[in-house]
Amino acid sequence: MKKISFVIISILLIFSYSCKDSIEVKPEVKRIELDMQFIRFDSIFSEADPEDLESLKKSYPFMFKTNIPDSLWKIKILDTLQEEIEKEVYQKFKDFGSYKDDIELFFKHLKYFFPEQQPPTVITLAEYVDYKAKVILDNDMLFISLDNYLGEDHRFYEGFQDYIAQQQAPHQILPDIAEQYANRLVPLPQSRDFLSQLVYEGKKLYFKQQTLPLAEPHHTMGYSKEELAWADEYEFMVWQYFVERNLLYSTDSDLKRRFLRPAPFTKFYLEVDSESPPRLGQFIGWEIVRAYAERHPEKELKDILNLNEQELFNQSKYKP
Repeated sequence: MKKISFVIISILLIFSYSCKDSIEVKPEVKRIELDMQFIRFDSIFSEADPEDLESLKKSYPFMFKTNIPDSLWKIKILDTLQEEIEKEVYQKFKDFGSYKDDIELFFKHLKYFFPEQQPPTVITLAEYVDYKAKVILDNDMLFISLDNYLGEDHRFYEGFQDYIAQQQAPHQILPDIAEQYANRLVPLPQSRDFLSQLVYEGKKLYFKQQTLPLAEPHHTMGYSKEELAWADEYEFMVWQYFVERNLLYSTDSDLKRRFLRPAPFTKFYLEVDSESPPRLGQFIGWEIVRAYAERHPEKELKDILNLNEQELFNQSKYKP
């Protein structure tokens, strides 16, 4: 029976994804004008010779740390591994036009919800595949290491655990950008208890949902379609687990590791663990925030993000 219901939910999710193109961007968002600058530093650096270093430093001083000697930059320019990475990035992202359009649309939505936010200069890089630094937001500059988005099966990611390699795909560029702004704009939780942590993570996912309305839900969550189907199927049982074990108001820091942090799977310490997707606490938090938003359609995104976590939960009437 469980297998049948799982298949049904998977079919419904796939159908909902097929309807993605029917979602329309609000006219008021479309009308927003942005003056965005994109710098393909990955291509610029790949075409440089050692004698071009001084010129590069003058044109792009923000790319060169003063504590790194010129000799190391010249070595990097000639490094065969660097050249291989640059080649792979060029082949994958030679035409960056559609990505620019999608990134601009994200910043139009960001401007719509947060008028004070100015779009950054977007700088693309080809580095040494550091999956912990895929996107970096530094004041008015946004750095994207395209070497981290070559596709989960790319040879550069051999040896990565599956849950990490899964995130090394082009479709994760936008959710990763939105994550940086969620970290900046969503207030930290006002309590250390587990419920507040759930709602905080849910707010960040809801922020991503609102600023990336055309993104497929499983990409917003950083899941595969099957993982999102599993989360939907067992949502009630996950919530029941939290409630029955009195976890909601616990301040045990280990709960973050088990239910909120990246991992191969969620750690219930049950036989089902290896079948579960990771970060199910984030998913539950997202469902709580969405339940609140559905009950309070008059609330602006800023209002929802700034609401006390306990108050949001109480008013959500969340019942999976």
